[in-house]
Amino acid sequence: MKTTRNERPLRQGWVACALTLGLFGSAAGSSAVALPANSPGPLSLQDSDPQEKKDSEAKDEIKRLEAWPEVDERLVKSEVERLRKSRVPEMGTQAAAALVEIGPGAAPGLLDKFGKEKDPEALERMREVLETITGAEHTRLLAQYFSHGDLGTRTWVLYRVAGFPDAGLREGAEKAFKAANARKRGRDDNEIFAAAVCAASTGSFDGFDLICADTESNWKEHGKLTHTALGALRGAEATSRVAPLLAEGSRKGKVAALRLLAACGDKATAAPLVRPILDSTDNTLRVAAINALRGIVDGDPPLDKLPVFEAIERANKWKSRL
Repeated sequence: MKTTRNERPLRQGWVACALTLGLFGSAAGSSAVALPANSPGPLSLQDSDPQEKKDSEAKDEIKRLEAWPEVDERLVKSEVERLRKSRVPEMGTQAAAALVEIGPGAAPGLLDKFGKEKDPEALERMREVLETITGAEHTRLLAQYFSHGDLGTRTWVLYRVAGFPDAGLREGAEKAFKAANARKRGRDDNEIFAAAVCAASTGSFDGFDLICADTESNWKEHGKLTHTALGALRGAEATSRVAPLLAEGSRKGKVAALRLLAACGDKATAAPLVRPILDSTDNTLRVAAINALRGIVDGDPPLDKLPVFEAIERANKWKSRL
């Protein structure tokens, strides 16, 4: 399953260029998007306080908007056309800056053209602006596009919403997954996976088996988003579904299973499954086990790579904790 331009993370492109030039107004700062938190964290094995995390989450509860902000639709239309048809970098940069300054209310105008755009460079510029002006508070509004007539629009929206878990969209995400699977004409594997990971982010197991299979083969492309989305499924049921993959899988399959457990494993049932792998002489497996426990026990993101000696030291510390 190949990654398309619609799902890749925000790059340092047109929008970043406009930011560097100082072209964005105050709206740009307020609309900066929070991407899935999967970057390596501090190298600490200290226990996290569960109550402190709960209190923090309660304070940061997301307010899901029910309507896009009102904007000058004619201005949005004009700037979208400039963004799409820019023949020189300056025009594209200025149009991107103008749309970001308009803010989230420009999203519908962009989405209406997004799935129809054929020029890869124009599509990239549109995608970057959309990723800048939309975030967790817009999931309910973006979900209105789950059944949009254009494949590109549906797929981008499903991926985008998956990055901001929202249990309130479970019914709609499950419906989108079923619809993507049921298509006889225009059936698209990328849309199906996007719908699966989106459904998972709402707390649904409908596409879980597909995500498990994808983790073994496409972790480099989908890993960050998968880790974020599967957090909504963390618990004993998710652990029981992954456990056979850890017990019976190949080396590659075991690594995939450990990555899945890092995202959705339950401490009481998953940690005992992972602990024996800390003694593995295969450093890839040992690091995957360390990362699994980071996620299962502390809710911390995975680390990229660890030298053998550091991995052994960390493994020993984890064994003393469990």
